[in-house]
Amino acid sequence: MNFYKISPVFLTLSFFLLFSFATPVESEFLENFQGSSFDPPIDYSTPWVDSVFYSLTPEQRLAQLFIIEVQSNQNRRYYDRISKLLSEYNIGGVIFFRGGPVSQLRLTNTLQRQMQTPMFVSIDAEWGLAMRLDSTISFPRQITLGAITNERLIYELGLEMGWQSRRMGIHMNFSPVVDVNSDPRNPVINSRSFGECRYNVSRKGIAMMYGMNDAGIIASAKHFPGHGDTDLDSHYTLPVLHHSREEMDSVHLFPFQKLIEQGLLSVMVAHLNIPELDNTPGIPSSLSRPMVTEILQGEMGFKGLVVTDALNMKGVSDYYPSGELEVRALLAGNDILLMPNDVPKAINSIKKAVENGIIEQDYIDQKVRKVLYFKELAGLDKYRPLPIRDLHSDLNSERFHKINRRLAEAAITIIHNENDLLPLKRLDTLNIAALSIGSSTENPFQSMLANYGPMNMFSISKNHTSQQAENMIRQLSDYNLIILSVQNNSMFPGRNYGISQANIDLINKLSAENNVVLNIFANPYSLQAFGDGLNNAKAVVISYQDGKDFEHASAQVIFGAIPARGRLPVSVMPHFPIYTGIMTQGGLRARYLNPDDVGINPEMLKRVDSIALHGIHEKAFPGCQIAILKDGAMIYNHSFGYHTYENKIPVKNTDIYDLASLTKIIATTATLMKLADEEKINIDDPLDVYLPMVRGTNKENLIIREIMAHQARLRSWIPFFIATLNEGRPDPAIFQSRNSKDFPVKVAENLYIHKDYRDTIFRKLLDSELLSRRRYIYSDLGFILFAEMIESVTGLSIDNYVNQTFFKPLGLKTMTYNPLEKFSTDRIIPTENDTLFRGQTLKGYVHDPTAAMLGGVAGHAGLFSNAADVAVFMQMLLQNGSYGGIEFISPETVREFTTTQYAGNQNRRALGFDKPSIRALDSSPAAKSASFQSYGHTGFTGIYAWVDPKENLVYVFLSNRVHPDASNRKISEMSIRLEIHQAIYDAVFSERLIFNTRLP
Repeated sequence: MNFYKISPVFLTLSFFLLFSFATPVESEFLENFQGSSFDPPIDYSTPWVDSVFYSLTPEQRLAQLFIIEVQSNQNRRYYDRISKLLSEYNIGGVIFFRGGPVSQLRLTNTLQRQMQTPMFVSIDAEWGLAMRLDSTISFPRQITLGAITNERLIYELGLEMGWQSRRMGIHMNFSPVVDVNSDPRNPVINSRSFGECRYNVSRKGIAMMYGMNDAGIIASAKHFPGHGDTDLDSHYTLPVLHHSREEMDSVHLFPFQKLIEQGLLSVMVAHLNIPELDNTPGIPSSLSRPMVTEILQGEMGFKGLVVTDALNMKGVSDYYPSGELEVRALLAGNDILLMPNDVPKAINSIKKAVENGIIEQDYIDQKVRKVLYFKELAGLDKYRPLPIRDLHSDLNSERFHKINRRLAEAAITIIHNENDLLPLKRLDTLNIAALSIGSSTENPFQSMLANYGPMNMFSISKNHTSQQAENMIRQLSDYNLIILSVQNNSMFPGRNYGISQANIDLINKLSAENNVVLNIFANPYSLQAFGDGLNNAKAVVISYQDGKDFEHASAQVIFGAIPARGRLPVSVMPHFPIYTGIMTQGGLRARYLNPDDVGINPEMLKRVDSIALHGIHEKAFPGCQIAILKDGAMIYNHSFGYHTYENKIPVKNTDIYDLASLTKIIATTATLMKLADEEKINIDDPLDVYLPMVRGTNKENLIIREIMAHQARLRSWIPFFIATLNEGRPDPAIFQSRNSKDFPVKVAENLYIHKDYRDTIFRKLLDSELLSRRRYIYSDLGFILFAEMIESVTGLSIDNYVNQTFFKPLGLKTMTYNPLEKFSTDRIIPTENDTLFRGQTLKGYVHDPTAAMLGGVAGHAGLFSNAADVAVFMQMLLQNGSYGGIEFISPETVREFTTTQYAGNQNRRALGFDKPSIRALDSSPAAKSASFQSYGHTGFTGIYAWVDPKENLVYVFLSNRVHPDASNRKISEMSIRLEIHQAIYDAVFSERLIFNTRLP
């Protein structure tokens, strides 16, 4: 059911273009809206309305004008009482409050079944069903939505909220709040408002109304004539507004007028005393004929349902007794009497008022017909009970989480950004601490921050002592950047939004003495409490509210994965006026999203899980990590299995694998790309130009380009370690069990190699014969030499060079040579039980024996990492050499090095990188769906990393298939890595195929 027949709301281009502007311009405001005001039949007469109307007794007709409160978490006695009241009088509707979705829908079906006339089911769910029901999704508060500059998102939210309501059998939502909150101290509206600007409130209100209407829900705008400038709560007393008519028209009535012009179906009238609109002493607006009938329905032309605010609120119930109160509300012009204290008494009083001529019978009949007309409009003429089955999953569908994520990302607001500190860029220059005030170090904000670089996490209670604060200040003194989050606050001004003076003092001291990024998860009005902390902070972020979606979004804004797009919906200080908001760049780093956020059905990726688990079951490897980046977003980062076949230590995403030959592209090739960019090398030069040790050998004239493409006539490899064995054991002349001056290079646990043996390795390499002709032969030897060349050119060993040039600026936390120097063995995945050479299970020592004898640092092997860090490095290449706002390698160089070099020689290789097979019948290192633009590399230990620019896709697979025995080749025999690769493409293409079949 939708309301197209009364509100021509279409998702036209003009609608979305209208909502694209960031700030309102009065002369252009809402000019292109396609809606029109609601114009029902004069007498609300339809066949269904007539049939129902004439079937009712006079008393039952009166009861149609009432909506009573119901809760679905009560006992049987309560339900029996409610059931009796509803059926005895044939009451018009219910408004649900506390309860759960299953119990509420079951109760709804039961109550509807017993009613002579189907009843209106309503709810007051401003931020979704979770405002009233457990086990449901909470959407953002309206003040948060007020920061969003794209009203299309607000429309989509209204649509989804409406869908959820329909699934619950609800017909009317008392939302949106279109009060213009002009008083920061407002105790009741405040964060429930879209903000202080009438245009922004109107724009957001219309968008949300459209969404709910298009979902078939009657949206009831509130609280007419405007509750935004009160310092009292009408739940407890009657607020008085001394505003002129001009101010009421220009500010508080303005949003209601705009929504009425766009097809508003219902208005809720507040309990406010406004002498300028009705000079009757102490008269509440809900009981005021001048306000309800003359202004709302007369001057403003509203023809929809007029609903009182709850009549049990003290703003009216303290001043008028039951019975008289409801009579006055009807006389004022209201159609529905919401939540009266005593329904039987109210009905009797109205009957007497009719009998005594105080209220005309025609007046009552017209209102009853009007209510019935709206019931038909809401589909109650064709009422059917709704199924309980799948209710929980329906209401918690991923699509609702998705709109929440999008709203959170769009709302995050940066109001101060000294020297463009945000998004953070040169991570290699930053020593970062993240401190949470009010949350633990396990919070989603800090967890997301940790994805972007090394940092230490701290937390302190909201109720901290001065001594605890001083201790924290000392702990943080050595950091040059503190990301300080203030969390678990209150949305309302009572108790200073939940922020204590001690919290403020700590923030002020830290901001005065350190570089602080202050992130406030609170109502923006709370900014007034921070004082010097705001002025001294290097950057200030407003994240509006707690919750995983907001915490993840703000962390990604800080690191430039997504842009900051929000603007303050209220003025909080002279230097932070309304619409303050500094736009920042996004796309600098990988986002963290769910697969369906990039158009991939998560169900399709379960095939990836099953292939990985099958490989573990078949003992192709004990465990693995898999990371997938699509469209610049990490959509999959999972670990499977265990460190070993003993199944004792599960693999975690933070564990570290031996990357084997992935070292060739991540360390060596990337460095050569950088040096070529800097014109420090020319890859068409012979090797001897940059590496003196090769001069006078048969390697001196080898061309760098040919070496990188594996067709420089080099042998595949040389087993250098064989010559170091004496009767199958390490020769004592070459190895010792303890570190010493002559044996300083650690090869494995309790195994050190002689300092001069490095020279022996290179002498043997340089003396090795070249192959007779140039053809593709995969070789380690050239890359071993490249590491020496890099040190000759840069003056830095390759490990130091890549760490300074790539790993630290990229924020890679695990990627390193010799991981035992930085990480505990618990995080490092073991490789082979090396019975041939080192006599031990290798854990943290490079598997490749030559790299091990070179001290763990080489150009062909030696790197360790987790999958996420490898994925980030490959994403940098996919982004044409840029990441985090830094250009590491030029786009031209990336294209050159990732292009097949010698296709005419049947060599598929690029420069350092592997490529798909040239001929269709040849075995390929990539999935069959991988494009010819794609590139990557494999690793002997069970490693794979592949980039596809055409599909904007990165895939990383890390395993220890060589544990405990390198002869285990099941991973290749079962094509596990390529099967997973193809499953990813299938998921991408499947969703694309489904989408294309939907097109006309």
